[in-house]
Amino acid sequence: MTYRDIGPGEILAVRQGLYWHVGIHDGAGHVLSRRPGKGVVRETFDEFAADGTPHLVPIDRPSFPPADIVGRAAARIGEPGYDWVERNCEHFVGECVYGKSASRQIRLAGALAAGIALAAKYAGPNWLAAGAVALAGVAAFAWLAKPPTAQALEAPDAIRVRA
Repeated sequence: MTYRDIGPGEILAVRQGLYWHVGIHDGAGHVLSRRPGKGVVRETFDEFAADGTPHLVPIDRPSFPPADIVGRAAARIGEPGYDWVERNCEHFVGECVYGKSASRQIRLAGALAAGIALAAKYAGPNWLAAGAVALAGVAAFAWLAKPPTAQALEAPDAIRVRA
């Protein structure tokens, strides 16, 4: 995809190391999200996408219309606080789009950690095998953490935003 209109209330994601940062497009070239150390912020599209290729995450059965999604997110600008487990960017987007707080990446990390712990338990004193299992778990998280059905937005300079 080399060109894409991005409308208000759409979810955007960008990879940041092992995890994906998500936010809500406001329809005017800005993205609203919760950031570590900053809380809920409004950034330009370019600031949001500075760390990598932005992806559009299709919304499956939102609880609110696009204008309400943006309104709910904008009303929280300046709200302090960030917690990886209970108040991250995915929780923020879920609250604004679906009316409930949830983080797919946190659930996935928990499941993988449990699997790694179980495998390490049965690896016993073989630390090389336990390390290989842990490394495989980290690699699996990095691959699986991508939001399902997210589509890369190629050539960010060719992206047009619409209100």
